[in-house]
Amino acid sequence: MKTTVKRTTGVILMALTISACSQKQENSISEMLKDPSQQEKILAMMTEDHDLSKTYIDKMMNNDHATGMMVDELVKAAAKDTILAGKLSAMITKYPDLMVLTNHHFMPIIASDEHLSDTFCDHALEHDNIADSMCQKMKDKEGMEPCH
Repeated sequence: MKTTVKRTTGVILMALTISACSQKQENSISEMLKDPSQQEKILAMMTEDHDLSKTYIDKMMNNDHATGMMVDELVKAAAKDTILAGKLSAMITKYPDLMVLTNHHFMPIIASDEHLSDTFCDHALEHDNIADSMCQKMKDKEGMEPCH
């Protein structure tokens, strides 16, 4: 009986000690993150470590708010940086399904703005295969003017 009580007491004390240590560690991490220099160290480490960065990106991709923030920042940055805009365009082009979704989303915006509509038509007509395909579609659809 004494042995059982001693073991139970020992287990309870160990559990309390582990619990207190883990709670103290969580508190110390929270405190550490309040310091801007510590934040910078952590962010630098996450950025430089490929596996850690990938894990963080995966975590962000599973969060609607974080995904929205990433897309917003990426689009804003691409609007100011032609190199980034080119990379973004190349990635969209690399994935045909994404290209279709992007076109589907932007067509009503293009249609509602005369300048965008003219620019879109000019770009489309620069490519003979696109222009020919569009003309064929117009010929096939009832009620549309055939191309000249």
